[in-house]
Amino acid sequence: MDLKGLRRSLLRWFSRSKRPLPWRRTRDPYAIWVSEMMLQQTTVATVIPYYERFLKRFPDVASLAGSEEDEVLALWSGLGYYSRARNLRHAARQILETHGGRFPKSVETAMGLKGVGRYTASAVTSMAYGTSAAVVDGNVRRVLSRLHAVSNLSESDAQAKALSLLSTRSPGAWNEAMMELGAVVCTPRSPRCEACPIASSCLGREHAERWSEGKPRRPTIPTVLEMALVEHEGKVLLTRNPEGGLMGGLYELPHGGLPRKAAPMERLRDRYRGTLRIDPEVAVTFRHAITHHRIEARVFRAHLTVRSGLAGSSFHSIPEALALPLGGLTRKALRACGLARG
Repeated sequence: MDLKGLRRSLLRWFSRSKRPLPWRRTRDPYAIWVSEMMLQQTTVATVIPYYERFLKRFPDVASLAGSEEDEVLALWSGLGYYSRARNLRHAARQILETHGGRFPKSVETAMGLKGVGRYTASAVTSMAYGTSAAVVDGNVRRVLSRLHAVSNLSESDAQAKALSLLSTRSPGAWNEAMMELGAVVCTPRSPRCEACPIASSCLGREHAERWSEGKPRRPTIPTVLEMALVEHEGKVLLTRNPEGGLMGGLYELPHGGLPRKAAPMERLRDRYRGTLRIDPEVAVTFRHAITHHRIEARVFRAHLTVRSGLAGSSFHSIPEALALPLGGLTRKALRACGLARG
């Protein structure tokens, strides 16, 4: 394998063809770190507006470290996997208190931050500081498998192969180029080998799909979730999910049927018997996904039947509600009912 030629070809291709993503316009380790955390299990198109809003409100480590958790969760609302937001805030405090307000340059040191594993530490340090650290995500693993015509790469083998290819002169650009190649050319199905800048070095190009590695998908679980829309004087009733469970700590419309670890699923009428009078007809239906759950959400209009209100719940205007750490289900429900936009 002509390693110098391969590096040169891939880096030239990346320089000409890379997508103009906002986090590629900076070498600020904080901004790169935020993007990498958001991009975990989330598409680029979904992340971009969240990333731009988040950095506008929290432009640096100090502002994030000094934030309230609810405000961070509110900006994250709808992006899912909320532990990422909590980890970001926690790690920002670690950086401020232990690392002088600067993301560590060492991969091993960075891995001591809350929620930062080897991939994130390698990505941030290589892109921001030029640290010679190779990244291995799903896209890079697929490129490596095809390039070497090997399957079932162990973590250590994949890391070793990625490091052997790494351009020590431009490690950050190289890592981005490898990830970009896997994302837009060396795709899991129907890879565009004719457009690949390193096809001449690829041992697996004749049967590229044979070398596609992927984790077995968890079977999807169809779930019916019922939500109650209770309105009073232009405000809607919201409850807060208990900490630690699915969507823990987020505000939602009163609901029943959300999968829980700590308690069995409850139907809406059973859960709020004696406190809500629920209309018999469904007002709105929409679909939503949380991890491997495929949810059919049904919204019913409802009314409080107790003067003292519903324990743990409170009324909020729509602007107030949208400024809270509001779950994606409730955001969709409010839009579906014509109460919110966007």
